[in-house]
Amino acid sequence: MIISRYFVWFIVYSFLGWCFETVYCTATQRQWANRGFLYGPICPIYGCGAVSISIIIELLDFRHAPDLKVWQVFLISMVGSAIMEYLTSWVLEKWFHAYWWDYSDLPLNVNGRICLPASLLFGCAGVFIVFKLYPLISSHTTSIPPLAIEGISLGLMAVFAADFTLTLSALTRLDALMKAAEESVNQHMELFVSNLTERQLGFSQRVAEEKRRFARQNFERMTRSINPAHRRALSRIKGFRPNVQKHPREYWDTLFETLKKQRKDK
Repeated sequence: MIISRYFVWFIVYSFLGWCFETVYCTATQRQWANRGFLYGPICPIYGCGAVSISIIIELLDFRHAPDLKVWQVFLISMVGSAIMEYLTSWVLEKWFHAYWWDYSDLPLNVNGRICLPASLLFGCAGVFIVFKLYPLISSHTTSIPPLAIEGISLGLMAVFAADFTLTLSALTRLDALMKAAEESVNQHMELFVSNLTERQLGFSQRVAEEKRRFARQNFERMTRSINPAHRRALSRIKGFRPNVQKHPREYWDTLFETLKKQRKDK
């Protein structure tokens, strides 16, 4: 029952986080920005952070703590969100060689993963959760019968699992895409170079231009073979930080350019 209640909270908080990010990014970029790591309208990092705060509230019984200060909640939320955001970004990059947010253009950022303005904003969000949102969500969910909470939790868990599987499938597809692209480009370039000689004018330049041309053409063909669900999940990626020892950086850059171009064409 407790786990089911926490999972329902996780989905609710994740959905509210997605709403906030989508509205904020759409307003600042002046174009529709469907945010989030997963295919559906949820941002799990918000859910994890908010549920963690809610669990701490219940364990320490902050609601009845007379000495609780707003600045304490703010500081804990700010530091905790920064740690969680940095670790999440690092793990996603190591697993998928991609990133879904980048603070490089903002002041006081650390490797583009976290920055002071965002951490301050999350600190304010923590205060809002503790003193406003948590009491509201807690009172509404505790009034729901335990059996109903179990059913709602199982239903949401099934949808979440399907969403996660779809997203994971799309991201792991990149590795196969990289291998196929690298092999195809190498084969093409071997044939292309065999028809040239080093004495020809602009040998190096011609080879580099042909490699870029064929790689882009190759990626356009390959990415169009990805099903729409996978392509939509990949469109959430903001950029790639690849393992260049596994696949050349230019392949990832070309893939990202191709995905962006297809996104604009639609």
